[in-house]
Amino acid sequence: MSRTRSADSTAPVDSQTASPQATARLRRSLPSGRACVGAMLVTIAAAGVLFAHRSASAPPSSRYLVATQSIQSGQVIRAEDLGSIAIDLPSQLDAVPANQANKLIGRVAANSLSPSELLRADDALDAGRFVDPTAVEVALELPPAQALQGIVQQGSFVDVLATDPEPDPNTGSATTVLATRVLVSSVGDGSSPDGGSAEDTGGGASGIGVSGQLRVVLSVSGSEIATQLVDAARRAEITLVLPSPIEQGAA
Repeated sequence: MSRTRSADSTAPVDSQTASPQATARLRRSLPSGRACVGAMLVTIAAAGVLFAHRSASAPPSSRYLVATQSIQSGQVIRAEDLGSIAIDLPSQLDAVPANQANKLIGRVAANSLSPSELLRADDALDAGRFVDPTAVEVALELPPAQALQGIVQQGSFVDVLATDPEPDPNTGSATTVLATRVLVSSVGDGSSPDGGSAEDTGGGASGIGVSGQLRVVLSVSGSEIATQLVDAARRAEITLVLPSPIEQGAA
């Protein structure tokens, strides 16, 4: 007996004539939208893990200043005292970047530092302070006009004059020069113990404290001149005078 195949067994399946059951089976064979989203999230997570691993294993790119040898408090910082190290530091640590070494060279160390110790911004005094080993700082509270408010600032050099209530019987002058070319360490409003600037202490643009006085911190050579300034501040009026730039350059 010959065998024959029915037309249904050889004819291709037409999607338009296929039964609903066949169409459902075809749709179930494709991934759902939720599965596609899940696969994408897994891929992103894997990429993140790989990036984090590479970042953790990468060498530090930031360099910071360290002491190459012991630095004593009061010592002038030299170029050979400084080195750098590549290290990752938390943002709250106030370490000095290696590219700011020139800002520390020539300044006086405020704290003693050990070899390989990181330098912080407050490990060095402001430029010019106590570079002279005999320097003594004296704080004077003066009226704004006599303190040259708005003209004198940190780093300025001034002459200090004292005007006594009574003139000198021999010269007839009541004003004398107490000191010349005195370095101004800071100018503040008198409300901050360290004589900080008006901006730092919140004294406003005028820089005048509650007493109406400006605090000027002067750096003088030796305690003898410091004693004269303190004595004059109690019995006389102190006035600061700004020498000409030519005078300062020639000195």
